[in-house]
Amino acid sequence: MTSEIVWRVLAFGALPAWLLAGAADWLCHRRTEIERTSGATESVWHMVLHAEIAVPLLLGLWLEINAGLLLFMAACVLAHMLTSLSDSRYAQPLRYISPIEQMVHSWLEMLPLFALVLITLLHADAFTDPHWLPAWRAEPLPKAWRIAVPVGLGCGFAMIFEEYLRGLWHLRARRALSAEPHL
Repeated sequence: MTSEIVWRVLAFGALPAWLLAGAADWLCHRRTEIERTSGATESVWHMVLHAEIAVPLLLGLWLEINAGLLLFMAACVLAHMLTSLSDSRYAQPLRYISPIEQMVHSWLEMLPLFALVLITLLHADAFTDPHWLPAWRAEPLPKAWRIAVPVGLGCGFAMIFEEYLRGLWHLRARRALSAEPHL
């Protein structure tokens, strides 16, 4: 029963909260016109950040949670934190990051760590007799989860990609204006 509760907290709490925080971050970026400041380059950082959480999450849907996958998930969460630091270091001098956006970033950073802790607690026995190689789940997660999670992650990526395209479009427009002959 306890493991089912933890899975529900992850599926109906942590993941939706992370996706909603991503949407809030996208709205903050639109409001501050990120395409005019840090532009497409910062959006590439956001794609990397999204992938660092999306990939282990997707693997966890279809693979057994074993020592190897837990270690990979932990490495991805650590990489996500370091990438987030690099993203902030890049963006901070180029654009205004409001207190609301900073709060949203806290959610985006801490929810994956929270989820990792819960998954590790659920599968602590994976380290007593460790298996390191990937294996398909013996009992698949519910079909609704296997559909909803990739759809949610896809929507999150679509927002980041839209932001990236706005940055590219703005860069192209600036270059075209600077290439026009001045009379």
